[in-house]
Amino acid sequence: MPPIFGLITGCGKGIGLSIIKKLLIETKDIKVLGISKTTNKNIEKIQKDFQSRFIFYERDISDHQEMNKLLEHEQKKYMPFSFAICNAGVRSRQSIKKSNLNLYRSIIETNAISNINIAKQIIESNLEFNSKCNILFISSIVGARGFDELSTYAVSKSALEGFMRSSAVEYGNKGIQINCLAPGFVESSYADSFKKNNKELYEWTISQTPMRRWGKCEEIADLALFLISNKNSYMTGTVIYSDGGWTAK
Repeated sequence: MPPIFGLITGCGKGIGLSIIKKLLIETKDIKVLGISKTTNKNIEKIQKDFQSRFIFYERDISDHQEMNKLLEHEQKKYMPFSFAICNAGVRSRQSIKKSNLNLYRSIIETNAISNINIAKQIIESNLEFNSKCNILFISSIVGARGFDELSTYAVSKSALEGFMRSSAVEYGNKGIQINCLAPGFVESSYADSFKKNNKELYEWTISQTPMRRWGKCEEIADLALFLISNKNSYMTGTVIYSDGGWTAK
């Protein structure tokens, strides 16, 4: 069972939405702070269904100053976060030749630097209060395997995983656990667009996946809930792949 107060970013759709719904449904004694760049009907329904157990802010995580103020305020109001799932991110599909350095900076800023900033603030707060915390970055198999036209995304996820390993070594004896969950191809709103615009490539990804299908957001959410739970008591500094066997090849 996850601890008392936690944070989830990128909770408005896809994997983040599945995680926050499962967490609130399956765990009764928990309060969650959700962050998303925009609100939507999914968020509004969760607010209605779970009321005081779900605190939501519409924020851009790349606004570091605003995020730091928000995290400080919420942790002072309640308590240090017992867990954090850093799921917010963006992707860009572009060849290396057509990708300028500004595009790399933009993707790295959101996917790596902004999530690192959040993790750093939470680590510092938990160290100050001598409390335990379990941090989970949502990464991707793109950080471990080469894919055409995804170099910007790959660099950002690799940076995130590097920070995760260093943090795990530095603070493993301070009650800080930090891991990465790296999904493969997952059915989502992005998948719907992918199927429509790249049917041949979509079918190829299925043919290359040993389990011959894309994953489901709910499957990733189940694994995420385990990784932030008290049952995961001896794992840190690890990338866990949930990819239908893609990285086993």
